Amino acid sequence: MQKLPERTIPPEWDKVTEKIEKEKIRTVLVLGEVDTGKTFFSTYLANRLISLNKKVSVIDLDAGQSDIGPPGTLGLAVLDKPQVFLSEVEPTAIYFLGSHSPGLHFLPSLVGFYKLVKKGLSLSDVVIVDTPGWVQGDGGRALRRSEIELIEPDLVILMQRKNELEHLVKNYPSRKILRLVVSKKASPTSPEERKKLRELLSKKYFRDAKEIEIEFDKIATDRCYLLTGEKIEIPEFLWAEKLSGWEGILVVSEKELKDNEILELKKKLAVNRIKNIVSGEEIGIEVALCDENSEVISLAVIKKIDYKNKKFILHSPIKKEDISRVRIIQFGSLRLTLTGEEAGFVEPGYF
Repeated sequence: MQKLPERTIPPEWDKVTEKIEKEKIRTVLVLGEVDTGKTFFSTYLANRLISLNKKVSVIDLDAGQSDIGPPGTLGLAVLDKPQVFLSEVEPTAIYFLGSHSPGLHFLPSLVGFYKLVKKGLSLSDVVIVDTPGWVQGDGGRALRRSEIELIEPDLVILMQRKNELEHLVKNYPSRKILRLVVSKKASPTSPEERKKLRELLSKKYFRDAKEIEIEFDKIATDRCYLLTGEKIEIPEFLWAEKLSGWEGILVVSEKELKDNEILELKKKLAVNRIKNIVSGEEIGIEVALCDENSEVISLAVIKKIDYKNKKFILHSPIKKEDISRVRIIQFGSLRLTLTGEEAGFVEPGYF
């Protein structure tokens, strides 16, 4: 294993280790803007704690620049030996966000964060949470503050150049905050480089993927309307369901319905709402294949939804013996090619 050069490590970093050891700290939340060295610091801190015979979990919340797990996921890795790169560690668990950003996925992002912290605490002595660099504006403030409120971390690390993170901890106990100056060696990564890296990781993940089929009646769906209602027959559509309460009727058509067609259908069916899904729009959507406890078994890309034969046709690296364990298909917002290139985005709620 390559040894990290000692001269690159500020002495203040070792004081963090001492504080964790002395105060028996269990949860550490690492905050910082983009390209401030949060992952490098989290890795170093984990290695130092492991050298003190601590079992350490690292949680990666950056779904757009994943080190633990494939892009579009939040990842947890339980470490029992030092690591140079977290990207070389097999994830202990992943949570499917279905997006490279939490911007339109606030609730899943917070749920995943909480579940992974809870799991990490059950499996290790210390949990280090490596957060994304979204720390300003309405969304950044809300997300980071919510994370602090959710788990009330024993220690919050602020990796800042000046005071750009202070607004996040104004009302947090000062004894639970440590401030570290960002290294001048921290270098920026361009959006183009980030995209290339994401695609490399996705290609690697789907490298050994194959076609599988899962029948509608073998699974439940999540984060979508499709297959959550009561199946009804409307001859002119490929698929139709009566949704809950005021949600109306879901119909799958060959082409997008025009406004006048929707109005006529509302009158015909005596409902106030028609949800129209166009057949073929599902192609390339990334989904998660989960067990009965909503734990991710594998990711997949939809090749087709066969409404006539009531089955999903998927492209997935899932092991053959694990297919029978799939009980839930979680829909995401990312669209990928079968080889892992990014191919667009669908708004949450379309399906």
